[in-house]
Amino acid sequence: MRQGTPDPSLFRNLDARRLWYASACMSAAMWMLHITVALHVLSVADTAALAAVQLTGAIPALLLMPIAGLAADKFPVRSLALSGVSVQILAVVGLAISAAQGSLTALALCFALQGTAMALWPPSRQQWLYGVIDGDLRQKANAAIGSLNGAMTIVGAVGAGVVSIWSPVIAIVAVACLLALGLLQLLRVSAPEPVAERPTEPKRIGAHLRGFAADLRAGFGATRRFPLAQSVIWIGIAWGFIGGGYTVMINGHVIEDLNGGSIAVAVVFCCDGLAVLVATVFAGRLPRSAHLPVWGLCYVVQGLGWASFFLAPNLIATIACIVVMRFASGFIIALDTTILLETVPGEFRGRVTSVHLTTYNAMARLSLAALGSALAAVSLVWLGVAAGLLSSAFGIVWWLLAGRRSRSTYMRAPTLDPESVRA
Repeated sequence: MRQGTPDPSLFRNLDARRLWYASACMSAAMWMLHITVALHVLSVADTAALAAVQLTGAIPALLLMPIAGLAADKFPVRSLALSGVSVQILAVVGLAISAAQGSLTALALCFALQGTAMALWPPSRQQWLYGVIDGDLRQKANAAIGSLNGAMTIVGAVGAGVVSIWSPVIAIVAVACLLALGLLQLLRVSAPEPVAERPTEPKRIGAHLRGFAADLRAGFGATRRFPLAQSVIWIGIAWGFIGGGYTVMINGHVIEDLNGGSIAVAVVFCCDGLAVLVATVFAGRLPRSAHLPVWGLCYVVQGLGWASFFLAPNLIATIACIVVMRFASGFIIALDTTILLETVPGEFRGRVTSVHLTTYNAMARLSLAALGSALAAVSLVWLGVAAGLLSSAFGIVWWLLAGRRSRSTYMRAPTLDPESVRA
């Protein structure tokens, strides 16, 4: 079978298949929620208000992410994931009630609770997935999970765009239903064997807190011992320049600058999803030797595409630019987790994953905060162009300083014992 071609044996694993289904529900729900919330806020306020709502909703999740990664390394990931999804369902119900009552403050608070609970999902899902599949299937499993981003963007965009015409409240209720479907799938997945050893003797609270702090420091320190993972974490900042205000800026540009409506927004996000989905198919067929150079190049193309999105003269040209940009993003999404974790031992995967997400989200929140304040002085168009060019510059710097030097390590990683990699 050709390298990168979807392997049927991956989905013969019942637990992997159910995790994939649950991830699909979660991804569709998140896209639908973010687009619906954006459409609702823009219908009653402006782009600056939307940036404020999203920033308020994201800060608690950002603070929790390092702890969530440590929890995924140290505690049963099945329980963590189930608890996090359950809290998300309750928070989304609160979002629906807040939208019905017309309170942006309550909406932002419920958004914060949902995002905080969502922070548990990526590291716990990754440890859970690696605990129920064989090592030789990890790359295919990561690509399969990554492909959901494109497919579920389409589902979420269509759902949000169409249902929001009828009622944003109903669209948010639909998000809660999608999360509930994901929870039902997770309840059917077996618990993996724990990666870390559990303490055999009871400890006092002080000892637990000191051990917790030491483990948290070890998680951050681990990134320094794995240069490739560290470089992936740093280049994630490049997407943070764009990703922080991604849905805000797309909605604001299409609605306010191009005079589009909810259907136009849905079309843009559908094209976005299709581009990502097609790209993940091609990315899965890349030979291993091409992973790092293609990944770095795609960061450059992604940034240039984002800048062009705001300079395009009409909706058709705007859609063409987002397709180019998100086609590059699809390669990044498909390869990101594999490159990040390939040289990282199992006991650090949750923490390294959470450090990656924390670094990216920290920059994303900073860019979102800057967006909200900068809109008073600078147009959305020029903010988008600046973010795109800055992202491209990071892609070039990553390849020159880290990507080229990591190729031999990346090629040897599958044959190395985790202890030798760590050393």
